[in-house]
Amino acid sequence: FSDIRGFTSISEKMSPGDLVYSLNRYFENMVAPIVEHNGIVDKYIGDAIKAFFGARVDPARKENFALASVRAGLEMMERLVSFNAEQTAAGRPEFKNGVGISYAVVTIGNIGTDKKKEYTVIGETADLAEHLESLTKEYKQPLIVSESVHLKVKDDVPCRLLDSIPWRGGRSLKIYTARRALESREKEAWGVHNRGMAEYHERSFAEAAACFRDVLRLLPGDHPASLVLERCTRFEKTPPPSDWTGTEVRQAT
Repeated sequence: FSDIRGFTSISEKMSPGDLVYSLNRYFENMVAPIVEHNGIVDKYIGDAIKAFFGARVDPARKENFALASVRAGLEMMERLVSFNAEQTAAGRPEFKNGVGISYAVVTIGNIGTDKKKEYTVIGETADLAEHLESLTKEYKQPLIVSESVHLKVKDDVPCRLLDSIPWRGGRSLKIYTARRALESREKEAWGVHNRGMAEYHERSFAEAAACFRDVLRLLPGDHPASLVLERCTRFEKTPPPSDWTGTEVRQAT
């Protein structure tokens, strides 16, 4: 699930003609990686794109659809850079977006009425992808994936544990971000950050805080590290309850 951030304010600053042209060019750039990685565009929801992978395929091929979706998401981020260069050159506003990806069993089929039906995917997994996209704004990351995705792609792309979030049924879900590749300083910082998250979940808040301070020395202003460092500092003074699972309390949808 992918959505443009602040689209309403962007649209208010553009003429109808420029808006339609920009949206069409944006969709062209974003949909291409989905199709190239054998995904299916489910629908456009205003300025959002809903897509899925793994339908209408030969099960014997045993493709890694989670990895295909992540690679498509990463290429969408790269294509957004070139799209924004085009926008700037034409005097039009840049777009920012987020991508959320989840992986599990879904329901798929022709849904609707005799007058209008859509071949679409529904279910909790689709809802989670949309929720993860909404969290990209809070965590200031262009792409967020579920733990189920992480397990499928961790050997192929670098991943970084961002947090544990509450989800339906009282569950706690780990969320990650990913990149195609990392520079040496980023690679070191992501390794330190993941160690810090392990210490954090073990309630070793002083050790975790030290890790996140090291991350911030490597990547000044890094938002994910700053976010969890603030919690560690708070928990060193006032420890969380004994049944704490590492999940920060928030309103789950």
